[in-house]
Amino acid sequence: MSLANCTRCGRVYTLVPGGRDVCPACIKEEDDNYLKIFHYLSTRPSATAQEIAGATDVDIKEIYRYLRENRLRLVQGDTGLRCESCGMPISQGKMCENCAKKLSEEIKSDIEKFKQNKPKEVPPGGSRDPKYLKERRGKDK
Repeated sequence: MSLANCTRCGRVYTLVPGGRDVCPACIKEEDDNYLKIFHYLSTRPSATAQEIAGATDVDIKEIYRYLRENRLRLVQGDTGLRCESCGMPISQGKMCENCAKKLSEEIKSDIEKFKQNKPKEVPPGGSRDPKYLKERRGKDK
């Protein structure tokens, strides 16, 4: 059993392996705030983040965090969120579609390069076997 301090309120709580870094009381408060936002958006789907914050008394930073986590999506064009790569306005997440595609292609390309340049298999006993190391050093010279 491990104890930790809540990153939001500072209270000590029992840390669950793989769990979040906030205490159960703050998790409940976040869930309540999310429900407030969700219900507000069900009646006013085109509301901006500022309007939601004013009407629900939820901190705008928390609303932006929900947008970054893809838990919310605002209809209006300028939500205040920007792509972390190019700076274009986005409605949710961390990157615009173009930058996400570009990143995905770069990752695929890097994986292919890695597969092509994959190091040769080390024989059983591997790199720690003194005979293998002597043979290897002899080939390098």
